[in-house]
Amino acid sequence: MEHHEDYRSRFIDSTLQKIREIRTPIQQALEIGALEYDALSGNYIFLYNRLNREFNAYHAYRFLAIKNYGNAEVFFYRLITKIYKEHRITSLPPIVSTISNHDYYYWAVPMFEIIAIPSGEENSLLNLPDLYHEIGHLLYSMYQGRSCELSGLEIDKHFKKELGSLKDRRQYEHFGSEVERAKYLWQVSWLEEFSCDLAGTYMTGAAYGWTNLKLISADHGSSRIFDYTDSHPANEARMRIIILMLEKLGLHNEKREIESTWQVFMRDTEIFRPPVYRILFPDKLLKLIIDEFVDFYDNADLAPCTELTGAADTPMANLLNEAWVNAQNNPETFNIYETNVVNGLYEKFGLQR
Repeated sequence: MEHHEDYRSRFIDSTLQKIREIRTPIQQALEIGALEYDALSGNYIFLYNRLNREFNAYHAYRFLAIKNYGNAEVFFYRLITKIYKEHRITSLPPIVSTISNHDYYYWAVPMFEIIAIPSGEENSLLNLPDLYHEIGHLLYSMYQGRSCELSGLEIDKHFKKELGSLKDRRQYEHFGSEVERAKYLWQVSWLEEFSCDLAGTYMTGAAYGWTNLKLISADHGSSRIFDYTDSHPANEARMRIIILMLEKLGLHNEKREIESTWQVFMRDTEIFRPPVYRILFPDKLLKLIIDEFVDFYDNADLAPCTELTGAADTPMANLLNEAWVNAQNNPETFNIYETNVVNGLYEKFGLQR
């Protein structure tokens, strides 16, 4: 299959250029015989290790995507171009490649302009709101985290205050290390992840909330919703910020429906809540992030889902929300409905399945 021009000019050509840049210093070292001198070996080992890391990264995030290029990648290029246009995102769309799997799910590497998704996602609608979360990572990178930089300062103040309180109450020995770790993780990863959840909700509304709830219930269950990792905040807090964002957007009916379902899911979970959890993810911090996020992207002219209603060409966000309504109201015929919608997208993009 011939690669789309976007792959050739932005992806293949730039990848080949980078490989040449990695190869050149290695060739030069061999040609001048520098590796024969013990005094220089340390410098060249350091250089080789750096070049090897760069090569492995380009192999993982660029070469495999180029090699894997197929009909699904053509479809997703059309799809993400449509999404970028609908939401007035001014940067070039990333490459979307089906090089991920169902364990790693959706992920993005902004530096390499790539979003990776599992094979077969082109046939599904209910997971696609998570594509907007990955777009959020590219927006976060493009704007260098400025959509929540002031919140970051306030979050830091919050944790310093709470750590002081723990010391005053002589509880630091028991909980201090956990709160110190959370203070660090908020700055290095959690703030960005929350921002991406807000991006998904801002651009797709309730569809993103339903997709997130589906993933939580399928993958972890209620006993683990308070767990967090170095890379991601707790699912309970992520679901809470999505619900708060729906309220901020004025989607009150949608917010009530998701919140009601979420509360059923949350039943009998209190025994799993860690002692200092309320310090780690208080509502006041989540609302602070939401307010700054909305103000920033309003000024950046990013179109929210609420602005897309009534557009002549049905926006992708509307299709995803309609898909979730149909899945809940007509589960027995949803597969037929989903197939028809996906076929319609292929036809609109001038493609054949």
